Amino acid sequence: MHERPAHLGAPRARRRVARTARRGATFLEAVLGVVLLGLVTASLAGAVSFMNKADARLSRKLAAAELGNRLILQFIDDRESLPSPSLPIEYNATLYRWSLDEEPVKFNVRNEGTGQSTSGVGGGASLDRVRYVVVRVWLDTESGGSREFTSDVPHAVLTRLVDPLAFSNPDSLQTLLEQEDGINRLLELMMQLEDGTAGGVSP
Repeated sequence: MHERPAHLGAPRARRRVARTARRGATFLEAVLGVVLLGLVTASLAGAVSFMNKADARLSRKLAAAELGNRLILQFIDDRESLPSPSLPIEYNATLYRWSLDEEPVKFNVRNEGTGQSTSGVGGGASLDRVRYVVVRVWLDTESGGSREFTSDVPHAVLTRLVDPLAFSNPDSLQTLLEQEDGINRLLELMMQLEDGTAGGVSP
């Protein structure tokens, strides 16, 4: 029986080693591909979550601004009709809290004849009664906000110069006077403006 020369088996062994190396490289590539795919998926999921949260926060801020504008208009037309500041207001299935502050305004009126300015409240009657109104609306605790106002939660702050006796709606004055205590309320408001005791509304 003749023995096979040792050198004849060498090429077959090399081929087996090459095939094994190729299989190993393919497995490593597959593992690397899975890892990269997981990283990309996690990054995309994080980006989508961030965009959803930012969109929800922006929507709530817009809702707070809308509520603040309505409260200012309601305050101008009939401050007695404002909702209770101790209770939250529901808007689009979300609860908001609010506060309203009011203070007199001082003007520097320039005299056109002398070119000098006069400090203090303006001389015109309409300037005497102008008030600086600040309305704050923010997300309530039950909707993920806070009990007290803070800029960390979705909120809106609106300011406006208001003449309490200049009704924005022509029918507002007539509606007020037609109420049972309308005249008394109007006189009381005028007296408060005269005394400078008209204050704001807060929770």
